[in-house]
Amino acid sequence: MSAFTTVINNQKLKLLLIFLFFITIPLKNNYNSISLILLIILTISNYKKFDFARFKSFFPMIGYFLLVLISLIYTNNLDRGIGYLTTTMPFIILPLIFSTIKIERSELKQLFKGYIIWLFILILFSELTIIINILNNGDSLFLLFRKDYSYITLGEVIGIHPPYMVLLMSFPIFYIIEKFEKTGINKYLQIFILLVFFFYIIHLSSRLPMVSVLSISFLLIYKKLNQKIGIIKSIISLIAILILTSLILYNIRSTRYRFQELFGMQYANGIYIKSAPLKIFQWTAGLKANNNLIVGNGMGDANNDITKSNYNEGLYKFVELKYNAHNQYIQTFVGIGILGVLCLFFILYYFLVSNSSSYLSLTSKAFFVYLLVVFLTESYLERHHGLVFISFIVCLTFSKKNKKLQL
Repeated sequence: MSAFTTVINNQKLKLLLIFLFFITIPLKNNYNSISLILLIILTISNYKKFDFARFKSFFPMIGYFLLVLISLIYTNNLDRGIGYLTTTMPFIILPLIFSTIKIERSELKQLFKGYIIWLFILILFSELTIIINILNNGDSLFLLFRKDYSYITLGEVIGIHPPYMVLLMSFPIFYIIEKFEKTGINKYLQIFILLVFFFYIIHLSSRLPMVSVLSISFLLIYKKLNQKIGIIKSIISLIAILILTSLILYNIRSTRYRFQELFGMQYANGIYIKSAPLKIFQWTAGLKANNNLIVGNGMGDANNDITKSNYNEGLYKFVELKYNAHNQYIQTFVGIGILGVLCLFFILYYFLVSNSSSYLSLTSKAFFVYLLVVFLTESYLERHHGLVFISFIVCLTFSKKNKKLQL
């Protein structure tokens, strides 16, 4: 009886700590780090359950971490290199954790249900905080969609940069659509939550992450509708959804202006912004920052060398703001070369085709297609929110060995 009670308590503790991870991931890094430390302690206490075969299944992530580690040998800025190595530690820590604990399907349902509810609460809190700020400033509520009440300001309410908030919302959105309950009160509740999530993502005004989430979501919705009502009605429904989304996007000024800025827009105060060519120049400068095609400059030197390259290319505003490459592929290329880029692609490919967990197979595929696209404009692996969430989801969804891709 005592042994049975211990098993039950361990199961509850495991779920509690994983849920704590989901609770803290949108918040400040320190809070989320505490949840990871607690999971490490649980892993150490359950060391006898460690499954080495499962650990080997995470070899693409482990390989990326080892490339970063090796780059310390030839990086000039060793302190920065060690700092980035510390940031990349989840690529080795989380495989260790998930080689010790197992998550059942029923537990996944509980975890994602709780995470979705938590995100919903955070969204309401963010929007209500912005509305209160508008009223306190004596402004009209019609200014809710102005840039200084949207985009970065909206994300700062809970302390996260907009592209990273979209990342954290992408997986649960795909999950809701895949596991959509067709009957009962949950049907209408899920539709309402999806609408709120879509609205908030548009309000965050993060261009490619927003377009990627919406596009993938609409394809998943079409797939669901096609199975139920046929091709013609599905296409008509999808067109109606696209028209509605376009109307919402157009009327949220901050988002509309962000897209107009790509091709050139002059504001009332005389400021003119045309960001699409600048993005190309930024990527070009990033590529030129690489000094070693095969192994890169070393992760400790990547950002400094990108900054120097931006200066050489005349991108002085990017130098002032100390921008990274804003492209994960280029960021990795500068730091650990073609080997690093190939390893990054293999991580995406491996977990895209492995389909190791049938319960989350479609959601996982949608998520990694999202990453494949958004890595073009976001260096997600440069920040705690991005790297930790991505590695956590990889490990959580890849819960079984795949014989076709096993080492």
